Amino acid sequence: KDIATMTSVTSAAAMKLLDLRLKHAGSILASSLGEFTAVGGQEIACLRAGGTIDVYRIVISQSSNEDDDDEEEEEEVSTTLQLVSRVETRSTLRSIRSLRISGSKRDVLVVGSDSGCFSILDFEHTVNNNNNAPQILHCPAFGKSSIRRDTPGQYLASDPRGRACMIASIEKRKLVYVVHRDSTGKVTLASPLEAHRPRTLVFDLVGVDNGYDNPIFAALEVQYDEYEDAVLKEKKRKELAEQKGENDKNSKDDVTLGQPGDGFTKQLAYYELDLGLNHVSRRWAASAHRTACCLAAVPGGADGPSGVLV
Repeated sequence: KDIATMTSVTSAAAMKLLDLRLKHAGSILASSLGEFTAVGGQEIACLRAGGTIDVYRIVISQSSNEDDDDEEEEEEVSTTLQLVSRVETRSTLRSIRSLRISGSKRDVLVVGSDSGCFSILDFEHTVNNNNNAPQILHCPAFGKSSIRRDTPGQYLASDPRGRACMIASIEKRKLVYVVHRDSTGKVTLASPLEAHRPRTLVFDLVGVDNGYDNPIFAALEVQYDEYEDAVLKEKKRKELAEQKGENDKNSKDDVTLGQPGDGFTKQLAYYELDLGLNHVSRRWAASAHRTACCLAAVPGGADGPSGVLV
């Protein structure tokens, strides 16, 4: 009996449970446009709740309808989405962004998760592959696991020329990775460059298309350090006035708003990566409207004026 009990306990401890979804999640958290599985076809990578990545191909088909009266053929153009790949990561994914590395004809997908690292995925062989698993080119670690406000992964931005990508947290931390190829043509990542700003909240992050100049990343952020210091000084001044029994009629109940660092005024900041010096600096900043919540990159070079829409 003892041997049978030990055997049953051992077999029960060795068992593993695997959850399978009967119906996939429908909510889409983020999406990115690119050419992931084939050259020449527009595809959309969607990040769904539950850690699922779907790659859809935009298919444009034409159908001809014959009219019996006029004997004319009318062509109807229909656009559909065809699912070409689905990846179940079984993790908590936070952001995705497409990246076309220099010298490549296809795009790779940069994914941020709650694991304290981000991954660069290649979907080239996922269409004819039985397990539908993309190739992981790189998976560098930079922080602790789980979702934390100071661990990068919530925001991702890539250079339109495929030279670098920036990953940022909700507060303070920003890291820039330079992407290049070695002598054998293998994709490599350089050591991360820090662009941290303490007591700064980030609302959105995008890459600015400025041609082949130094890569620039635009961030919508709020600084609140100067506001807290001003509030503490105001409280200390009031306490001293009360202790001395003085009535200061000119005292204010709040700090004047509308200045950078007051904790309410949002700023649009440009972070420039100097490829020659291998350094990231905060190049430019301007106040934005208080209701600003997201950024959209405008094509640059010969395709547009460059910049961002707030």
